[in-house]
Amino acid sequence: MKDPAANSECNIFYRDIGDYLTREEKLEIVARGDLEAVDWQNIKPNEHGDWVSQRSDDFSSWPTIGDKSTSAAGRRVFETYSQGINSGRDAWVYNFSAAKVGENMQASISYYNSEVDRACKVDIANSGSEPQPTVELRRISWTTNSKKDFARRGRYEFRAAVIQTGSYRPFCKQSVYFDKALLERVYQLRTMFPTRRHRNVGVWLSDRSAGGPFNAFMTSEVPNLTLGGAGNPGQFFPRWTYVKAGADDGTLALEAGDAGEIDEYGYRRVDNITNAILNTYQEAIGDQVTKDEIFFYVYGLLHDPVYRKTYAADLKKMLPHIPTPQTRERFEQLASAGRALADLHVGYEDVEPYPVDVQLKPGADPTDRETWRVSKLKRAKKKDPGTGKSVDDVTELIYNTKVTITGIPEEADRYMLGSRSALAWIIDRYQVKTDKASGIVNDPNDWCDEQDDPRYIVDLIAKVTTVAVETMKIVDGLAESG
Repeated sequence: MKDPAANSECNIFYRDIGDYLTREEKLEIVARGDLEAVDWQNIKPNEHGDWVSQRSDDFSSWPTIGDKSTSAAGRRVFETYSQGINSGRDAWVYNFSAAKVGENMQASISYYNSEVDRACKVDIANSGSEPQPTVELRRISWTTNSKKDFARRGRYEFRAAVIQTGSYRPFCKQSVYFDKALLERVYQLRTMFPTRRHRNVGVWLSDRSAGGPFNAFMTSEVPNLTLGGAGNPGQFFPRWTYVKAGADDGTLALEAGDAGEIDEYGYRRVDNITNAILNTYQEAIGDQVTKDEIFFYVYGLLHDPVYRKTYAADLKKMLPHIPTPQTRERFEQLASAGRALADLHVGYEDVEPYPVDVQLKPGADPTDRETWRVSKLKRAKKKDPGTGKSVDDVTELIYNTKVTITGIPEEADRYMLGSRSALAWIIDRYQVKTDKASGIVNDPNDWCDEQDDPRYIVDLIAKVTTVAVETMKIVDGLAESG
């Protein structure tokens, strides 16, 4: 509000009511206050132009986790990084069933090539009109790249060998058709996962443009662009990159870090932790520091609640900057925490299941595959003692009409990955979905069938419960000693 009689400099007052509130929660806060009672804060912009959530000078003084500009050489932890798969046609290239990915893509490629053949016939006839691709949503999803390929009469070839496992969302693997020709963008991912036989592991981080809370998740599979959820794009920082032996573009990568021997597929594995940052850490706390330790130190730091809270404003606006450790003790603490977190998050399928109570209705046969099939998981409901409203019961999960899972500790719901808890991601992803445009069905039960494990999903719930509980123990330990 502007006072026309005022002749002093402009003062702007602000009240922060918190991030990520629902519309109803915001309206409730507004309804409870009035202009006179509000605790206003007089705000002024800093040198970066930040009015609120102002960045810290300390944060920007530290080496960045990654920066591709030449001016940042020597002040970055990872030599390179990449966004995840941006397919432009997720319903076609992703599926819980590898067989269905193959079927869908083979049919789509066949239709695309038939459209190219049709256009070529028009070209030969020299009709004078430029043929346009036919929009048949049940047969193909036209993207910017495929329209360009059509215009130049390029053809596609189906390749079964490119189907591999991808990390689509937290704790949700799906098969993906990882072929650059059929994906809108693959960025630098081919240097990180050159073939489905090459192993890697890396940290996926929510990007500066992400709409949700800061998120860090380690995976050993090719990540999706929005691994943290729709509207939350991210960047992937791999432990290794790969260079084709003899490739001209491998020179810089070989200079950046330690390169291994040529493997049986003709690639060298290159360490993605920079030599410069290794030297910095060794000078700071001793020559015994290794690149593996730095990798896990970074992952531990990114989960430190003190770091996340102190630099929350910075993490919204730029990629993380990593403080050089001051003591060997603190470095080892964070590296140890990061290694333990990595074991949990990458190896979640192999952890000991939490002893939840899997209850079967009378007559349900635990040996029958149909008993364990899901359609849509959901939380049980309970009455909030304070408001009397029906709310989610985070300790009980309705698996299907025959199975209910109880005994889930409330503690498990504290482990958040962006806007959802770990178990909430399971509930969100492990349901049968039909893509409206293409009619393609994505059924998590197909994953169980192809893994020959009818209980995969119910066991996954118990395992991710363990992951959530153990993660919070580690995070709480960091908070106490930070």
